[in-house]
Amino acid sequence: AHRRRRIHRAVVRAARPQPSSSSYSLAVVVVMKFPSSAFGWNAPLRFNGQHPKPRGAHTRTRASGAQGALEALNSKPLLKSAVVCAALGCVGDSVAQRREAGTRRAAAAVEAAGSKKKPTAAAPNVAHDFTRTFKQAMYNFFFYGPVQHYWYIELAKRWPARAFALTAESLAPFATKVFLNQALLGPVVVSTFFLWGAVWSNDVKAYPGKLKRDMLPTLRAGWSFWVPASSVNFMCVPTKHQVLYMSACSIVWNVILSLNMNKPAPVVAVAGNKKK
Repeated sequence: AHRRRRIHRAVVRAARPQPSSSSYSLAVVVVMKFPSSAFGWNAPLRFNGQHPKPRGAHTRTRASGAQGALEALNSKPLLKSAVVCAALGCVGDSVAQRREAGTRRAAAAVEAAGSKKKPTAAAPNVAHDFTRTFKQAMYNFFFYGPVQHYWYIELAKRWPARAFALTAESLAPFATKVFLNQALLGPVVVSTFFLWGAVWSNDVKAYPGKLKRDMLPTLRAGWSFWVPASSVNFMCVPTKHQVLYMSACSIVWNVILSLNMNKPAPVVAVAGNKKK
């Protein structure tokens, strides 16, 4: 029986048609002539008619978009100065509001400790005043940042000096720029900032009194900070980085401006309303 099966298989193989050499050669030529992609063997998968995005493509797209925005901002120095100054104004006002909130809490704690009655509850936390922050940011964007941009360019043109050039020749332009920065730019910024706040709050009538009361203290606080900061700026910082350096330093200046801008006016006691 085993022998019969072997004979049967041999007969079946012999009966099968064998491919001719010519057809085999034609198949080989066709396969070698056309790439595999022509038959779709290695074509990428498609979903809804679109190629699937490689892993991390969305992250690269967002990164390239942010890089493009930064390059566009760097190509416009005036806009860059305005945007940076506005952002630092937001930081400065936020720091000022946090400082004011801490001062109020400390005063409430001292008052509660000095009184005989026990405090029923802790001093409430005052919410952040975003309108106030936006007001300062808009002043910095539309006025302070552009003025700084042109101011330092003009100072560098009229009194050029190389960074780290600590020589007798560079002392005169350095001292001139520090003096002009405080004698001219400081009063202009303080007066216009107070005017901006008066217009914003629709209380222009209080502007002269605000200037008379708070301008000189604000300038004194600014001089105590800006004189050493300006000295470092004009002595050590290259011209192309001076606006950036002074904008970073202006966080402290923005804190000073915000505190003095929002300082409450003193209450004038009326003779008929005095307590006995």
